[in-house]
Order: sequence, then C-alpha cells, then structure tokens
Amino acid sequence: MLSMKRIIVAIDGPAASGKSTTAKLLAKKLGYIYLDTGAMYRACAYAAKKQGLAIEDRAAIINLMSTINISVGYSDNGNLLYLDGVNISDAIRTPEMSSSASAISAIPEVRHKMVDLQRKLGCDGGIVLDGRDIGTVVFPYAEAKFFMIADVQERAKRRFMELKEKGIDTPIEQVLSELEARDLADSSRAMAPLKPASDAFLIDTSLLSIEEQVEKLNEIVMMRLSLENNGKSDMQIRLAKHSGFCFGVRRAIQLAMEAKNDGKAVYSLGELIHNPQIVKELEANGIKVINEEQNIRNATVIIRSHGITRQSYERLQANNNEIIDATCPYVKRTHELIRSMAAEGCPVLILGDKTHPEVSGMLSYGNERTLVIAPGEPIPTLTGNRLCLISQTTQKLKSLQDLACELLANLLELKIFNTICLATSHRQNAAVELARDSDLMIVIGGYNSSNTRALASLCEEICLTYHIESAEELESVDFSAYIRIGITAGASTPEDMIINVFNRIKEKSGGSGTVKCIEEIPLFKEESC
Repeated sequence: MLSMKRIIVAIDGPAASGKSTTAKLLAKKLGYIYLDTGAMYRACAYAAKKQGLAIEDRAAIINLMSTINISVGYSDNGNLLYLDGVNISDAIRTPEMSSSASAISAIPEVRHKMVDLQRKLGCDGGIVLDGRDIGTVVFPYAEAKFFMIADVQERAKRRFMELKEKGIDTPIEQVLSELEARDLADSSRAMAPLKPASDAFLIDTSLLSIEEQVEKLNEIVMMRLSLENNGKSDMQIRLAKHSGFCFGVRRAIQLAMEAKNDGKAVYSLGELIHNPQIVKELEANGIKVINEEQNIRNATVIIRSHGITRQSYERLQANNNEIIDATCPYVKRTHELIRSMAAEGCPVLILGDKTHPEVSGMLSYGNERTLVIAPGEPIPTLTGNRLCLISQTTQKLKSLQDLACELLANLLELKIFNTICLATSHRQNAAVELARDSDLMIVIGGYNSSNTRALASLCEEICLTYHIESAEELESVDFSAYIRIGITAGASTPEDMIINVFNRIKEKSGGSGTVKCIEEIPLFKEESC
C-alpha cells in the first residue's frame, strides 16, 4: 500500500446512513486518516451555545467565525475535536448539537470556514472524509466518491440505539422526527444541498451490516487505486454541452462570408467576433477590420455581432454605405429596451464591462441617466426611486441576481430585464457541471471574449483551469497528473479548434484515438459516472 498513490475518499449521505462508522473502519483498513466533517459543524454549534448565541443571529455567528479556534486530533476511536484547546468530543454528541449543526452549516460564512479547514486537512490524500457535501463541494475531484442511503425508519433505529449506548434516552418517535427534519433541512438548503455527486457510487445500507458496508466500499476503493496507479488508461476527456459557436456568432460569420463586394471594399466595423483565428480567416477572404467609421464611404460594411453605437450606425448610413447588420438578436433586444426605458424617463443601469463594444453600443441607446456597473462594483449614486436594470448578454446570471437584490433595498420600483443570452446561461451551467466532475478544465476562446472569460472564471472557482486560444498553448502542460479533463468553449470558438485541443490532449497524454469531427468527442452528461 505504501508504494501506491494515496487518494481522497469522499463519503456523503443523510444522518444515520452508516457513513461515519463505515468511514472510520474503512480508513483503518486502508491505513488512512479519518475526518468526521459533521463533527466540525457540531463544534461550531457548541461554540455558539457556549457564548449564548442564537443560531438565527447571523451577524453574531459570522463574528464568531472570525475568532473560533477549532482543531482536530486523531485516535483509534475516531476524531478528537478541540475548541480553544479543550476536548469537546463527547459534548457535541447530543441531539441538540445534531439539530443545531444542520442550522449553523447553512450559514455561508460557517461553511466557508469549515470547508477551508477540511481542504487543508485532506489536500495531500490518504484520507477518508464523511459529511453532506464532500464529493460535491469540499473535494469534487476526490478519486473515490460514495453516497450512502438507507430507509429513514432503519436510520431512526440505528440512531436510537447509538444514543441509548451513550446513556441518552430519547423516544424513537422523536429520533425519527428529528431525522426527517434534518433530511429536509440538508436537502433543501440553498448552499451546498445534500445530493450525490454525479460520479458517486450509490450505496444502499438498509440491509447491509457494517462489515458488509466496509467491504463493499473497500472493493471499489481498491479498484480506483488500481486505475490511479496504472497511469493514464483511465483518463477521461469530456466536452461540455453547448460548447462552441452560438446562433448569433454562426449567423454573423455566414452573413460575412456571403457578403458581395461588387467592386466595393468590404469592411467589418471592429472584429466581427472575438476570435483572432476567425478574424484572420475573414481577412484572407477580403473582409478588412476597421475601427473608425468616419472615412468609410460607398463600401459594404458588416456590423459585428456585438453591435455598434447608434451614432456610428447613423454615420455609416449618411456616407452611402451598404450595411450588413450581423448584430446578435439578443444584443438588438437590449438596444430596443434601453431606448424604450429612456423614452419613458426611467433611469437605466447596465450590468456589464464598460470597455466592451457591446456595452458601448447599449449605452448609446440611452441618455445621461443611463449608467454602467461592473459585477462587484459599488452602486453609483441614483436619483429617484425607480430604475430599470438590464444586463450585457454574456454576464453571469448570479451577478444580475445579486445586483437586483442589492438595489431592491433602496428603490420603490425596479424593472429587471433578464437579457442574458439563453445560450450563455446553458453554456455556463454545462461548464460548471463538468468542472465539478473534473480535475482540470480547458476553456477555449479569445482572451478578449467576455463570455469565454466568464466561463473561465466560473470553472476556476471549482478546479484548476486553463484559458487558451489555441491547442499550441498546451505544449507546456503536463497531463499525467489528471484523470478527468473537461473541455468547454466560448461562443466564438469554431469546432475545428475544439477538435484540435481534444486531439492534442490525447497525443500529449499518450492516448490513442484522435477524432475528426466534434460528434466523436465524448460529451459530458450530468448522470454519467
């Protein structure tokens, strides 16, 4: 065993499903450390009670997290929990602490504090952890994941006997009621709800003895260890759904390729899309990029997918140019909404990147009461009690939601238009799902592409991520350390670029079976394992 790679084993499941006892025995069998993450939340609840704080007093709990000192020790009988150096291992094993642990764990600041500690304790592998979100949040890249379930009646019997052995006499009806309440709280909380990871092994322990549970998990762990230590044979390279060209980009390129010159010069006002390879290809076809419209006369001008300002459009018309408008329909909608709101006298706040051409175009359809705010920026000074909130089409939905909540506290009337492109939302959701199931993510697309940068930002929050423009940038990357590699691509990324990246990863990792078309690349499905 010592010569083998030491992996992370994540065991999740509802209360009394047998995961803690199984995790302890499995860790002992493997020669690994065992970490009871649920006990850490019990310790937080115990600390709150000791200071006389109500779990509902979020401000007080957040303040407690800035000073709390929890440490973990290890023994043959399991973890030892210390609060400010005092052993509280027995004090936290009561029904009250169990119930309070679920409530306090729903507070984001508490979870962030404990998850950070759990990751530090388990980052080197050789550890078995059990809890509610180990395989989905704490260690989404764990090499072996399990989700243990059991009938709630059976779990109530187990918890009843466990408490009885500790001298705690609780009616079984009360134990059952508390378990059902705990299940509901854990599975319905907004942050890190209890659910199996997409690649977790589902283990029903209702009819299994502890010994059978341990043996079943051990067999699977040994299989995973064998695959891990045999190298690359188990490597998975998967593509996220909705990767590559969106409708708006595909339409813009088609319009550009069909542009007739009829002896006229053909220009693209600004880069048609944010992909340098496509821009070069268009130039090779006689479509020149120009950034100033004032001197363009009697020519054919293609409006980029991001749109242009109202003033630029009017100047092009005045100079007798033939205009091929390839503005994305989603972007066009923002122009009409802003124009309409400004005409009604309603101030407009645009969530977006001030330097992006799409936002410059949006601003031009408003007036002096039309402002731009980037995600996370302080809200500008607003006049009046009404406002229209609108978004750049490639922003994150969560950024729009967060800003809307912040604005609502200070306004009597807030009109919100969700102008985030549907394809953008689908692409981001698919990338996040794949990142949660990957050790490494490759995000393909232009560095100045807003939607690609958003993809990279989302993936970086979950696992190691490389944002690249072409396959050549992968030359220095060593893929031997990764088992599950995910690929996603921005809306301006052509299929042949995705194919090149997939094949280059295959070649560098010593694998065989390169592909010729995108349909041959394995597509990640959330239910896959």
